[in-house]
Amino acid sequence: MNRRRFVATVGAAGLAGLSGCQSTDRSSPPAYRIGADGFERRSEGTVTELTVRGVNLGMAKPGYFPGSAAIERAEYDRWLEHIGEIANVVRTYTIHPPAFYRALRAYNDDAEEPLLLLQGTWVPTAELIDAGDATALSSTVDRELRRTVEVVHGDTTLPERPGYASGPFDADVSDVTLGYLFGIEWPPEVVEATNEADADGDFEGSFVRTQGGSRFEQWLAGRLDTLATHESDRYDVQRPLSFVNWVTTDPLDHPYEPYHDEDLVSVDPDAIVATDDFDAGTFASYHAYPYYPDLLNETPEYVDYVDHRGEPNSYAGYLHDLIASTDQPVLIAEFGVPSSRGIAHRDVHGRDQGRHTEREQGEIVAAMYQDILAADTAGGIAFSWQDEWFKRTWNLDARSVPGRRPHWSNVETPEQRFGLLAFQSPDAITLDGSPGDWDDATVVRPAEPTDAPDERTLTGMQISHDLAGLAIRLEFATLPEPMQWGRTGALVTVGLTGRAQSLPVGALTATADFVADLGGPDDSRLLVESSYDAFAREFGEIAGLDLDTYRDGRAGFVPVREPINLGYTVPPTGESVPFEAVETGRLRYGNGNPEAESYDSLTDVHVDTERDVIELRLPWILLNVADPSSKQRIATAWDDGLDVTDFDSIQVGAATYDPSGAGTADSASTGLIDHAVPGTAAGTLETTTYSWSTWDRPPYEERLKQSYHVLDRTDWGERG
Repeated sequence: MNRRRFVATVGAAGLAGLSGCQSTDRSSPPAYRIGADGFERRSEGTVTELTVRGVNLGMAKPGYFPGSAAIERAEYDRWLEHIGEIANVVRTYTIHPPAFYRALRAYNDDAEEPLLLLQGTWVPTAELIDAGDATALSSTVDRELRRTVEVVHGDTTLPERPGYASGPFDADVSDVTLGYLFGIEWPPEVVEATNEADADGDFEGSFVRTQGGSRFEQWLAGRLDTLATHESDRYDVQRPLSFVNWVTTDPLDHPYEPYHDEDLVSVDPDAIVATDDFDAGTFASYHAYPYYPDLLNETPEYVDYVDHRGEPNSYAGYLHDLIASTDQPVLIAEFGVPSSRGIAHRDVHGRDQGRHTEREQGEIVAAMYQDILAADTAGGIAFSWQDEWFKRTWNLDARSVPGRRPHWSNVETPEQRFGLLAFQSPDAITLDGSPGDWDDATVVRPAEPTDAPDERTLTGMQISHDLAGLAIRLEFATLPEPMQWGRTGALVTVGLTGRAQSLPVGALTATADFVADLGGPDDSRLLVESSYDAFAREFGEIAGLDLDTYRDGRAGFVPVREPINLGYTVPPTGESVPFEAVETGRLRYGNGNPEAESYDSLTDVHVDTERDVIELRLPWILLNVADPSSKQRIATAWDDGLDVTDFDSIQVGAATYDPSGAGTADSASTGLIDHAVPGTAAGTLETTTYSWSTWDRPPYEERLKQSYHVLDRTDWGERG
């Protein structure tokens, strides 16, 4: 059946003819339920189809981990107002603070169209993995499920507990609660361990049962039945139920998946069904992204699949198979791409995990939502509403201090940048040439005059920072319009360890561990002294680097890189896919002001020929700063690996050179420096000491990303 073309509206007399029909002995049928086509809403004797267009809402904000439950009422009010302008559903993963439910109640009391809630119940991943067998947590999880029901009805007070919201929950939002979505992306080793004990028949609950279900599926059914029973017994109401699933534990076979654990075991939503007494019904829900796992890039049927636009689309190919694998309506409960500077995984069709501008992020989310609708699903929920600074990504997580991640803005890490709402420093350096951004900067003037051409004469340097990185503004006597990079080369040096190094451009040494070489949009990069290269220390062996030359620094200054693929073999073909890394130190030119028509959210460098300045910002993590808020960096010695140590300040210098005589940034050169700030002395580029005060709670302000405005303007791809 084409679920999207299923009858959308049925009169009261037609209720009994719908799939999943209402029980005749219930005086109050569910306001929301699952029909053959997905969600349905019953109002005044009429049932209408409801397609989900949702946004996931997390519990974190800058300076706090999710377990702090620190989001306040004013923030929720603001956020729900914005979410309600582009979506009809907000999903939570766990119980939020009472302020959330009060804000949702207040929003819906005034809204023309309701903003519905899909309420989640979290299962702590670490506790689940430690337990191995999920059934060991049954009583703990059931208690949390009952609490979830009472929270939605505004009928409980929860005690203070580390990692959980607490307080009096007095706002009843049950009338706008679409359903419950239980659990997490289930670790396959836990599913397998739970299944190792033979299933004892099928689970038979009052409202949920299994049919041929594995032991883990029986455990899931038991938890859903606990939830439904508690809501029915206490409040005489039902609403749709589901559990979280993801590609790793979907019911499909994936012979092209190279990693065993990514297709180790399945959790089948069709094994868990509603009993005749559960009118609200069950549905399947999946987290599904276009770039992970690798089967999405390697399965020929997906790679070659032609979507509703007539274009190759592996994500649409996967959705096609996924929807066909189940008899239940399917909700894609997470999808999206991040607007991060860094990248962690490729998608064969360009929907990568990272390295998208905010505008591109919105366009891709809209296109994916259209893929989701075209697959005849019950709808989709974009991940996520806000950026989440506490998160980590596999290829960079070892370079930062885990307990300090929420306190600064790691623009390089994809997992932190899925949001439609950004957080930024109130005094952020916008990289658009505006002098006001630099009012509090450290100002350095050249110690010596020069007879260099004006385009290579430095009149000053300003040094500043924000939550995202170290910022430098180079001031020139004159910059030509248009800029002529064949006549101007510039470099900025950054030192953390106090060691003097021979520079890769100019016959000078400097107290420098990094060099940002500026040679124009096509030839600018950040380089790191090889013995201080975090990439080489962590991934150098698998990348095939000559580690002896890195260990003692003989490799000189090298590109700053990050891995995006550790290499694997495709099972059916035996094809070897090699290790892959990207040069993330490549510097991107643009306008970094969100208010500018030409705004590019990935801008590293801005050139303003009217003001005769070049501005750049270098992300903290690319400078081996593991936490700027407490001033911790990666240790100096190679053998210390990625251990961290305290530091107090950094050394910054700048110089210009003639590109036609100095060669390129990635090769040794005998070219001479034309001018320097602060100056040069005895073959050394002098540097300036720059420092800042540490912080524990970062000051920040909110900003709706371009991606939000793309979705608002286009109705998620429906128009525009």
